[in-house]
Amino acid sequence: MTAELGSDERVASLVGRLLVDVDSLADELTVEIVDGEDSYAQSTVLDRDRLRAVVRDNLLTLLTALRGGPSTLEAPRAAGRLKAEQGIPLAALLHAYRMAGRFIWDRLLVLTSEEECATELLPKVSDIWMAIDEYSSAAAEAYRTTVEVRVRRDTAARRVMLATLLDGRAGTSAGAWEIARVLKLDRKGLFLVVCAETHDDEDSLLGMGDRLRAVGIGSEWVAQIGALAGLMTLPNEHMVETAVDRLTDTARCRLGVSRPFSAPINAPTAWREAQLAVQCLPPEANGVHLYGSSPIAILAAASPDTAAEVAQAVLGPLRALPEVEQTTLLETLHTWFASGGSTAVAAKRLHCHRNTVLYRLNRIAELTGRRTTDAESSAELYVALQAVRLGSGLRIA
Repeated sequence: MTAELGSDERVASLVGRLLVDVDSLADELTVEIVDGEDSYAQSTVLDRDRLRAVVRDNLLTLLTALRGGPSTLEAPRAAGRLKAEQGIPLAALLHAYRMAGRFIWDRLLVLTSEEECATELLPKVSDIWMAIDEYSSAAAEAYRTTVEVRVRRDTAARRVMLATLLDGRAGTSAGAWEIARVLKLDRKGLFLVVCAETHDDEDSLLGMGDRLRAVGIGSEWVAQIGALAGLMTLPNEHMVETAVDRLTDTARCRLGVSRPFSAPINAPTAWREAQLAVQCLPPEANGVHLYGSSPIAILAAASPDTAAEVAQAVLGPLRALPEVEQTTLLETLHTWFASGGSTAVAAKRLHCHRNTVLYRLNRIAELTGRRTTDAESSAELYVALQAVRLGSGLRIA
């Protein structure tokens, strides 16, 4: 229900005189709005004629309501939608309504001064501002709704473009650069592609853009089947480590990162690298793996069936042991490799005696026929160990 001035015939008559002159009043108010609000003056999209039409519709509706006639909120809602579509700030829209309120009040004061009835109008000032508040609120609500729809539409379009770039449909180098330009990722620096498993942490990963932007890294993200894909642009190669660190701080699942590349046309290859890099981490792990940082892990991830065959051929008897014993031996082997082949360091990390480590390594040798002291056997054990870690999900520290 819109605000009304009441039934005072004299005041209604004054508002009626403004209604008769609404076209010239719209011209005047349009000039005042453009002169008083920079956003309207500087707009290259919303021309003067279109603004004047909106001003007239809202003046007509406001004055009709103030006179006590039937009215709707369609005019302010249309104004709110238009200003949102044309990029006029919400603050400028609301300022224009306040200017309209003062404009109507000033014109009424002029008429009442001419007829010496200004005192009759004073009690009605609150009704004018109630109407302005109702109309500006309706315009603001329509503005916000339009912005939300536009953001969703723009976000969907950006995600389609990113998916096009990652799956190779960009076609040419020029087409790929154009997509990067639209996504504002065309800094002519290096790129990285990220593949993240999406479990319950998708919202956190989608918010990664803000954290990367804070350190000068641009990014765009899109949900793929069973994963979240990201394209990052870095100002230089020194930022690769920073990007990985930021991802690591947030990771609550497995994330794979491609090798850096310099042209967006190479994004499909990088996407495959990032997907493979995810598989270089054990199942259910939380962390980030940079493609190429572990060649043996890449081999195991690239051919899981072959890796499983190697693991069975090398570790077969050991894999037949009860899970607790099997895990203890494999964890010892893993720690020994991670300690650079030092039994003493491995013992310290495992919180056991050095002789215990030696006993377990000898036990592995008995079961597999391969000793860690032999280079070829040691290499086979390491490859098989990686295959077990990445393939079976066996938890090895």
